[in-house]
Amino acid sequence: MSPETEKKLLAKLNKFEKSTLFTKKNISLPYLSAHLQTNTKYLSYIINTHKKKDFNNYINELRIRYIIEKLKYEPQYRKYKVATLADETGFSSPNKFTTVFKKVTSLSPSLFISYLKTESETELEKIDN
Repeated sequence: MSPETEKKLLAKLNKFEKSTLFTKKNISLPYLSAHLQTNTKYLSYIINTHKKKDFNNYINELRIRYIIEKLKYEPQYRKYKVATLADETGFSSPNKFTTVFKKVTSLSPSLFISYLKTESETELEKIDN
């Protein structure tokens, strides 16, 4: 692959990361390759080399980062059940979501949400005083 092709593909991948396409349930390497107008070998190489992970871990991490942002900045998400959060992010099951969430954050989703709730209550108390 030429350096130009690599650069173009990285730019497309960065654009993809800013979208929510990774929350699509059946996203796969062939699907994303077609979407980015490249082949699976090139895409796999770019993800392995530049993102330092395989395709599944790459997608799963994007999904978890996405839901963490939602949980932090959109408090209504903290009221959702884990199954709803898993569905929102494209995971096949709540168990898979919880496993990946723990792997990425070292916390279970419910513990993370409890932490966020406590943190926001503390912030509100500071404002009141």
